[in-house]
Amino acid sequence: MEKEIRLTARPLEWFLFLSPFLGGGFFEWTSCLFAVFLAGYLLYCRRKRGALLIVCSPVLFLAASLAACYGIGSFWAVDRGMALLGFCKFLPLPLFVLVVMQIEKGEREKLLDTVPVSGGVMTVLSFGLRQLFPVLWDRFYVGDRLAGFFQYPNTFALFLLVGIILLAGKERWSGIRFLNLAVLVAGIALSGSRTVFFLLGIVAIVFCFVLKGKVRWALCLGLAALVGATVFYVALTGKIPAMGRYLTASLHSSTFLGRMLYAKDALPVIARTPFGLGYMGYFYTQGSFQTGVYSVLNVHNELLQLFLDVGWIPAVVAVVILCRSFIRQETWNGRLLLAVLAAHSMLDFDLQFVCIWFVLFLIMKVEGGQVWTYRGRIFVWAGSVVVMGFCLWLGIGSYLYRSGRIEEAVKVYPGCTGAWISMLAQTEDVEEMERIADEILSRNQSVSIAHSAKARAAYARGDFETVISCKQRAISLARYELDEYLDYFQMLYVGFQMYLAGGDLDSARVCRQKLSEIPDMLEEALERTDGLNALAWKIRDKPELVLPKEYQEILDSLQ
Repeated sequence: MEKEIRLTARPLEWFLFLSPFLGGGFFEWTSCLFAVFLAGYLLYCRRKRGALLIVCSPVLFLAASLAACYGIGSFWAVDRGMALLGFCKFLPLPLFVLVVMQIEKGEREKLLDTVPVSGGVMTVLSFGLRQLFPVLWDRFYVGDRLAGFFQYPNTFALFLLVGIILLAGKERWSGIRFLNLAVLVAGIALSGSRTVFFLLGIVAIVFCFVLKGKVRWALCLGLAALVGATVFYVALTGKIPAMGRYLTASLHSSTFLGRMLYAKDALPVIARTPFGLGYMGYFYTQGSFQTGVYSVLNVHNELLQLFLDVGWIPAVVAVVILCRSFIRQETWNGRLLLAVLAAHSMLDFDLQFVCIWFVLFLIMKVEGGQVWTYRGRIFVWAGSVVVMGFCLWLGIGSYLYRSGRIEEAVKVYPGCTGAWISMLAQTEDVEEMERIADEILSRNQSVSIAHSAKARAAYARGDFETVISCKQRAISLARYELDEYLDYFQMLYVGFQMYLAGGDLDSARVCRQKLSEIPDMLEEALERTDGLNALAWKIRDKPELVLPKEYQEILDSLQ
């Protein structure tokens, strides 16, 4: 029989409070730190109670299946090396749910209280540090927009909005809570997040119906004052910084239309890849199917991202469990929180920040299933040690890469494709270039720059057959990069002249034929853009696929 010992939630409260300050768990190395802490805390729980309590709930099933699918997907992922990092990134999800299950229910319900406090402290710290140390502007701001420690204004603003809803659900209020609320609203204003600002307006309307007394009037008057101050500032100064962005919100904005374009391009990929592309697979392959000019890490829609990363089954399971949780919520603010998180995640990549998953799981509640007491000691110890060692290994590799120490990064973890790509971009030696390109392509055949490097090495050897095949592959993965076409053109023209001077007329004819096909390749890319996709011409970055005059003159002279 397990020991009747009450486990305090204080370490987990501090963990939840601090996790947003580590970039919210967006980078793999921060998520690895989360996993190390959570695995260690599970060991502590097992030692104190003599057993682990496991609730066979839908939330645990969702967390475990997501982590498992990111791991299993590495066998067929676009990039096997990065897929393993993806597994480590989402490994904290089931560990977090298991840790929460060890806490008494009364203590467990207090964990969400850390969100508004963490958001308020983050807002004050990031704004204050920026004022005291202007050199930190890029650390806490994106342009003129406050991004906090998330380094991304939209998810930072969403986190603050979650804090506002949690505060509004409190029965008792104090001056400290009103101050916390004011700071959270100010943080949203300074973030310039139009979607969160719109959601805040909807939330304020909901508050008018569900709240009573001073709290309702304080929230409504605060929002009205925020809108009035924004209008007054823009009218007085003529500037449109973060707050002024709210006056430019439109369904025809480049930002909104860009998100629609990402989704439109992703849907056919989802249809033909039922098991997903693996972690970062969308980023590396988007050049082969995009029909507009953009380069994004994520599709800016978390449902589509799940389909793209891990496939149909886990994505559908996530939707079903989320809907089930929404229906079974016992409080109005629980349903409102789930609705806000789901709505914003349809237009952004909030769930790439692991701490947002933590908040979501707490709202969904980890109870609701059969309780199983696991007393095994060896498995818990061995499993925790393996998890901690594995995550420390990959986490160190990820940290070295993110901190710019790319040579050390690939020594620690050779599967870090991003580090290899950075090395390739800095290399001028042809032999080294080809070696790095081969290293990248051994795990990922969808990196355009690696195929270009192979073409450059073949060009140095005079192997124009390989130049043609590698360069065409590179262009197929970067259809809107005019420099790729021009580089291909220059190589072919040199080859044509070299073969002509050497009397190899057949090879010269091949080079001339391939040169004449380049305008058709450009036209084909533009036709893909036209098609059904007027969106590509409405966003800020538009296709520029026209041969410069001097290149066209060369083609004319070859006719």
